[in-house]
Amino acid sequence: MRVCATCLDRLEVQDAFEYKGLAIIKLMSRDQYDEALASWDAFEEANRHRDHDGWLARSVARDRAFILYEAGRYEEALQAAETVAQLGFENVTYRWAHGSEKARILQALGRHREALAAFEDAFSHQDPRYVAAAPYFFPHLVELSENVGQPVDEKWRRVAEAGAEDFAVEMPVRDSLGESMRALAEMTQEMPSKRKREWKATHGGGAGGDAP
Repeated sequence: MRVCATCLDRLEVQDAFEYKGLAIIKLMSRDQYDEALASWDAFEEANRHRDHDGWLARSVARDRAFILYEAGRYEEALQAAETVAQLGFENVTYRWAHGSEKARILQALGRHREALAAFEDAFSHQDPRYVAAAPYFFPHLVELSENVGQPVDEKWRRVAEAGAEDFAVEMPVRDSLGESMRALAEMTQEMPSKRKREWKATHGGGAGGDAP
């Protein structure tokens, strides 16, 4: 099977990125954060000509924000998070993850209302194709709401119910929407989504990991 040159570049860059990531983790484990940042910068520069769709730029930008957060350099991490947003998102799950990451930076700065607003802004972008990923983010939404002393906004009930429907489970009944969402996240953590169930039904019940 022939692979287009652009596609091959993407695959090779992704493989190299994952390998480089292992070295970055080692640097971070030794608190060599500046070295980790410099290493990513050099890697991006060396592979920029193969980054046809911006995947590498987005990936390095996300990792830069994470490194700065881990280093406790929260204002710099917040600036890096803004760069991530400017580069755009491949789909809503990346937007949600970015909202969650930005919220954690703001939490570290003690700016809890801004943290909740940042996450809710990102999470307001919903796409039914990715509803199965939503429960993963529920616990952070609950935490952010608790940090400002308020219950989870009722507007998120519809998203929670859609998540339960995708996993073919009943929405847990708890004392509050937030506790119900936490319970749903825990309940569905290891469950196959609708998409995975349909793939298994179409391709057989093998134990392989090729389901989308």
